[in-house]
Amino acid sequence: MTLFSSILNALIAYGTCQAFFIAFVVLKSPKRTVFKRLFSALLIIEGIILFERLLVETTLINATPHVLGIAYPISFLKPPLLFLMALSITKPDFRLSQKDGWHSLPFLLILAINIPFYPLSGEEKLEMVTSFMNEIPSYKSFGFYFTLSFFVYIGIYVVKSLKTLNTFKKEITNNTLVNWYRTMLLWYSGFLIIHLVYFIIQPLGQLNFGVINQLSMLAMTFIIQAIAFKLIDQSNLFNTKTPVLGDPEERKNAERLILKKLEEDKIYLDEELTLERFAGYLNLKQHQISVLINQKFGCSYKKLIKMYRLAEAKKILENSDQTTIRLIDVAHQSGFSNKVSFHRVFKEFENMSPSEYLKKLENQKKG
Repeated sequence: MTLFSSILNALIAYGTCQAFFIAFVVLKSPKRTVFKRLFSALLIIEGIILFERLLVETTLINATPHVLGIAYPISFLKPPLLFLMALSITKPDFRLSQKDGWHSLPFLLILAINIPFYPLSGEEKLEMVTSFMNEIPSYKSFGFYFTLSFFVYIGIYVVKSLKTLNTFKKEITNNTLVNWYRTMLLWYSGFLIIHLVYFIIQPLGQLNFGVINQLSMLAMTFIIQAIAFKLIDQSNLFNTKTPVLGDPEERKNAERLILKKLEEDKIYLDEELTLERFAGYLNLKQHQISVLINQKFGCSYKKLIKMYRLAEAKKILENSDQTTIRLIDVAHQSGFSNKVSFHRVFKEFENMSPSEYLKKLENQKKG
């Protein structure tokens, strides 16, 4: 075994332990939601798969040959788990039911097919696995297309999962858990595509499966490490609640009304504008407006109004004679009640004062 291979195996071993550890932490955390249980199950399955593959890549498998054959069937549980996880964080009323058991049929089928393998002796199992790892697939073999069907199988579930998350994201842009899980799925999709391309060209280049096997394990290890980092970096990530969206048509009408008041009526130019006053103009409840703005724009009502006023102020400054314009006039024209708040907002969003921004515009015109 080369030094490079030893380093890869050490990283994969660490990722395997990390998968089991994260699953334990998530399951032990308060409020074991459906997502947490599904996510932990996925990590345990991934940990088992990595563990078996790692044994195959090292001489340790010679001491534990009967471990072989466990990972392959349970890998068929991963695709439906990915999809059910997406449903669990986008539908507040989601519960696992008996009909979800249909998703496990491919797993049960593969398990049944593999039953003759399990009674074999350790030597026979090792011989079969070694032969499989060293075999160069052929476009004429059934095994090639059977493995290819697995990529199709998992691809369908990944696409369905991303579609579910994207539909939710159109309504609510700033749900931490949904956005994080969507990012993880995109990374996972990239890893699958690379693996699929390698598999398809194997017969052409007479490439060995062992190489991509080790690299795929390493890629999954990095994904697990990213999960571990996020878990530590943001401990409340998995406690994010799935918001109740309500009637979709009512939400869209309310969002359109909010945008109309901001974009067309420029209601933010009212220096005395408050959330209560804004709600009165729209004939909506204050809490309803706050939730809609937070979900649609990913910020609070106050921050949104600041952003619109700032955009208006910048537009005025850019279209005026910078040598004669008075900043206090710009402040009032863009909806700010005083120069202090005007200055504070510029510092917050532009990292410079209004006068510095004005100077920047002058220099741009001269240049």
